[in-house]
Amino acid sequence: MALPKVSQTKKKLILASGSRIRRQLLEGVGLQFQVINSNVDEDLLKKELHGRPFGEQVVRLASEKARTVSIDNPEAFVIGSDNMCTIDDEIFDKPIDHEDAVNHLSSLSGKKHFQNNGISIFHEGKEIWSNYDVTELEMKKLSPQEIEDYLNLDKPYSACGCYHFESNGKDLFTSINGLESTVMGLAMEHLIEKLNQLGVIEL
Repeated sequence: MALPKVSQTKKKLILASGSRIRRQLLEGVGLQFQVINSNVDEDLLKKELHGRPFGEQVVRLASEKARTVSIDNPEAFVIGSDNMCTIDDEIFDKPIDHEDAVNHLSSLSGKKHFQNNGISIFHEGKEIWSNYDVTELEMKKLSPQEIEDYLNLDKPYSACGCYHFESNGKDLFTSINGLESTVMGLAMEHLIEKLNQLGVIEL
C-alpha cells in the first residue's frame, strides 16, 4: 500500500536521528523537516534495559532520542525512533566487523525473525505519543557464498540484522508479515496518521 503524500508541513518538525534511510522515508512522502542527531548513549541505555520486553526497549530508546533533542527545541515536534532485530530472546545489533556480519546472516538464514520499531514524539518537553510496531520476516536459506556475495553487494554493516531491506536485502526473504517501513526503521503508516491527527501536517 502506497503511503499518502504530505501536501503541507504546518509546524516545525525535527528527526532526532542521523539514519539515512529514516531521512529518505520522511522525504519520500514530502515532509519538510530538520535533522538533529541525539547524543543519547545507546549502549549504556541498552544495558539498563536489558531483559525487558523488546517493545519497551525500542520505545524507551526512541523516547530518549526525542527527549534530548526536544530540550533545546521545545517548540518543535521531535521524532525519535529505534529498531531491534530479534529471534526468540536474542537481539542482533549492528555487526562489529565482516566476520560478525557473516555470523549474523548465518544465524538468520532459513529462519523467522522480527524487526521491532519504536517511535516517540516530543513537544514542549513532553512525550505526546509513542508507538511500537513489529514485522515478521523469514529469510531464505543462504549458502556461505550467497552471504559473502550479499555483504559485498550492499555492505550493510550499519544495519541491525545486517541487511539493507530498502536495497538488495529485500531479495533475501521468502515472506514478510507486517509493514516494510518498520523493517527500514520507521513505521511510516502509523507516524503519518499521528502527525496528521496532531495538525503537524496536512495530507
